[in-house]
Amino acid sequence: MEAAKSAGKRPRTKYDAAFRLEAVRRVTQDGQAATRVAQALGMSEAVLGKWVRAARAQAARPAGSEALEQENKQLRAQLARAEMERAILKKR
Repeated sequence: MEAAKSAGKRPRTKYDAAFRLEAVRRVTQDGQAATRVAQALGMSEAVLGKWVRAARAQAARPAGSEALEQENKQLRAQLARAEMERAILKKR
């Protein structure tokens, strides 16, 4: 049963960060077609496409947005705690 599932599938390949960056750079900055880059690097076009979409989404985020998101998360937690404390004090 296991052999039937894995038949036709390639083993999962792990790519290091430098390889990913170079592949994405070829598509985004050099303007090469993702299909050609994937073929040249011997990888799946779908995987390269995911990397390119993720890189474009990351580039679209404003600088410092991660710190802002972290601060918003912390402030929401503080607000939830304050609202809970207020509700407890109201019941008394």
